[in-house]
Amino acid sequence: MKGIARGLGFLYKEFANEDLPHGNLKSSNVLLADNYEPLLGDFAFHPLINHNYAVQTMFAYKTPDYVVYQRVTQKTDVYCLGIIVLEIITGKFPSQYHSNGKGGTDVVHWVFTAISERREAELIDPELKSSHSNSLNQMLQLLQIGAACTESNPDQRLNMKEAIRRIEEVQV
Repeated sequence: MKGIARGLGFLYKEFANEDLPHGNLKSSNVLLADNYEPLLGDFAFHPLINHNYAVQTMFAYKTPDYVVYQRVTQKTDVYCLGIIVLEIITGKFPSQYHSNGKGGTDVVHWVFTAISERREAELIDPELKSSHSNSLNQMLQLLQIGAACTESNPDQRLNMKEAIRRIEEVQV
């Protein structure tokens, strides 16, 4: 997660003068180098792709704020980052990736429901929990960060700098 956050931080720093969000941040666009350092793919393709095709295939076009404002922005990327966090921590494939509405879990709704019922620990992927049992508090911290990144209202959602800062602060 820290590598993904650092990659986004780099993109936003390098292209600070451009209005150029990633636009298609999802787990399948995070590749791993030989040393397991994450590499972000598909950066800034959305302006180059036919709009109808982009709406069907690119994850940013499935976020709540795109549906309302019809714009891909930094807050859209924050939402997408939150989905990746939740996907990694829960081990669930998010239904938000599907254009047909079939398959996967509405991971955002599932997480927010569990948080409101104080059942966060039940959300942690059992394989992750068993192989890293001494890191449960850090997993719960990341779960909270993922939830804060996936607030449906972009004004209540973390901004990119804050999301990156919080991820970086998690001690492993």
